Amino acid sequence: MSEATRAIIARLTLEEKCALCGQADGSFGRVERLGLAGSVPQDNSRGGGDYFTSGAPKEGDGEYHPVAFPTTASLAMSWDRDLSCATGSYFAQECRANPAGPVNWLFRPGVNIKRSPLCGRNFEYFSEDPVLAGKLAGAYIRGVQSQGVAATLKHYLCNNQEFERMTTDAVVSETALREIYLRAFQIALEEGAPWSVMSSYNKVNGEWVNSNPHVCELLRRDLGYEGVVVSDFAAVHRNKAAAHACGMMDAELAPTEIHSGELAEAVRSGLVREADIDRSLERLLDLTERLSRLSPAEIDLPALHEQARKAAEDCTALLQNDGTLPLTPGAEGLLVLGALAEKPVFMGGGSAHMNGWRVDSPLEALRTFAPGLDYAEGYPVAVGFPPAEKTDEALLQKALEQAKAAKTLLVFAGLSFGYESEGYDRADLSLPEPQRALLDALCELGKPLILVLCAGSVVDVSPWAEKCAAIVYPGLGGEAVGTALANVLFGVSEPGGRLAETWPVREEDCPAYTGFARSLTDEPRVVYGEDVFVGYRWFDRRKLTPLFPFGHGLSYTQFAFGQAVLSAPVWREGEPVTLRVPVRNTGSRPGCAVVQLYVSRPGGPDKELKDFAKLRLAPGEAGEAVFTLNRRALEHFAPGREKWIVSEGEYRISVGRSAGDILQTLPLRVESGELPFVCTEMTPLSWLLYNEKFYRVLEGLSPEAAVSLRGMAASEFGPLVVGLPFYKLSEGFTGPAAFTPEDIRRIVEEMNR
Repeated sequence: MSEATRAIIARLTLEEKCALCGQADGSFGRVERLGLAGSVPQDNSRGGGDYFTSGAPKEGDGEYHPVAFPTTASLAMSWDRDLSCATGSYFAQECRANPAGPVNWLFRPGVNIKRSPLCGRNFEYFSEDPVLAGKLAGAYIRGVQSQGVAATLKHYLCNNQEFERMTTDAVVSETALREIYLRAFQIALEEGAPWSVMSSYNKVNGEWVNSNPHVCELLRRDLGYEGVVVSDFAAVHRNKAAAHACGMMDAELAPTEIHSGELAEAVRSGLVREADIDRSLERLLDLTERLSRLSPAEIDLPALHEQARKAAEDCTALLQNDGTLPLTPGAEGLLVLGALAEKPVFMGGGSAHMNGWRVDSPLEALRTFAPGLDYAEGYPVAVGFPPAEKTDEALLQKALEQAKAAKTLLVFAGLSFGYESEGYDRADLSLPEPQRALLDALCELGKPLILVLCAGSVVDVSPWAEKCAAIVYPGLGGEAVGTALANVLFGVSEPGGRLAETWPVREEDCPAYTGFARSLTDEPRVVYGEDVFVGYRWFDRRKLTPLFPFGHGLSYTQFAFGQAVLSAPVWREGEPVTLRVPVRNTGSRPGCAVVQLYVSRPGGPDKELKDFAKLRLAPGEAGEAVFTLNRRALEHFAPGREKWIVSEGEYRISVGRSAGDILQTLPLRVESGELPFVCTEMTPLSWLLYNEKFYRVLEGLSPEAAVSLRGMAASEFGPLVVGLPFYKLSEGFTGPAAFTPEDIRRIVEEMNR
């Protein structure tokens, strides 16, 4: 705490202190009698006003409309830390340029895991995988804060659906909580060091996040976070005293009059110590003082629009291609179909929405390459939350007549504005009814069909995928997505994106299919029954083949992966192992290779992403991805020991283009001496007879017994005895007694050492 902050707190009355824990006139930390202007937090760089609108701003409307970059979900498809960092920096520059006064506290990015593709806010989140989400979020935060603007990591914790988000209880195992949902926050905190964290509305395992002692300890103690925690809007549910007393909350994003009276009374009655309020104010006022140094900035909106276009190209994924793409400029007989080609959807709804500075029409951008192309609207686009769209037979029939005369069909489909929004979830993965009718009819014509999908998350295209010549997915690519798509489709730019979530063949294949709340219940509990098997982990374990796997994306060039090499065959604590993967562009065009590192440990998921590298290579150019296999890459949470450990055994280190395209797998022997359980005399023999540390301990006591037990474990009788508790070896249960009770106690002590 600075001396200035200490002096301010000393001059505040109790009522003023409690009032500062809420929001007054859109700011935090404002005390007029002391000359404190406070900080200006907002969800976007404009500072509000676009939250639930759609479409491009009107020319000359006099409002400030900053450039809308690709959404977080699209940005994740870049698999590019540098691009994520740059995008955060551009966004913060726009915050500083707000003519109404700089926005110095940005409520972004969201790092919540995509447990289900139906979450209405998935377009705001990075990935189904905590490593990809955490690393890209950390880079984004670095970019924002490089401009002196505070970034906010949200929504802590287990806010993985919008339905009943203010009342839902997320029931999740400690292992899944740590390895999946907390892990993304942990990585982002370590790599980005955000100045604030936003807590969520929901409960976790029976207690509201904001007053949950365990969830607070995870953040404040285990992750060591010392910055400001602010609630989501009006998220502290009649438990303001508990929220401050447990050490979680510093400020509530709600009018201060809602907060101050209840909190002041809690201090007077002894439910909350005034020292707890002072601790929160230390964090809040220190941040406010830091943000007060922010100066306005001038920005070049056309230049930023160009950067948004480049970003959209680098985030666009080519999911399927039979060689039809890229198109040839000036090609005859091209018919563009779909209203989304004329009026693109480039943002989701809710507090993250932006209208943008200038929205590029894909149709107009395509005409710069093919002036003679024809266009058919094909289907209507409605407005609503969510929209209700019905097939227009006249539009459909007109489109079919035009399609019969065309050579190549370029169809724009997806989820128009309002399907994906804060506040509610999607009903299913289906495209809108009129789009399905159009695709059904067009596929019957048997002509080359290129499908462009504009949506913030997975949509079901399995009925038409095999009939498509190519499928292109830009996600919600921001205001410049029209020009970016035209450049990708005509080969001016490389489709640089790779999927950040698994696309199932059908919704029923999704891990949370039966555990994703979609209707009102008497007790709003959501049981995370899939545990750690989220996303591709689920598809691996269930042996389900997705339509498009996690990490998937094609290129216009070809890459040859050389032999991956580990620097050592054995990993030990303090001796990290390096993996080198050579890659060469063997094609005739420049392109991007995304090298993905997966690790499989004994008893864990089939594979888990641990790192990634994006290599940009010219034709014939060679590059190398270098990864370090340190403790973080190998550890897992052991609930029995309530700690992260590295289990011993044979690990598999895999290199792939995607979770479904593993190119090489190398063995790595891990020696750690750590157990995933606490050993007792009742520990099942199955936990010991296949554990190398057990045999090392035995060899120091009785080498003969070690040899004997190894033989028994490998024999046909092994399965008959593995369920016995360890102490039975001192009773002669499996033959002559191998150990005395004292031996058993000594072995247990050594195992736990």
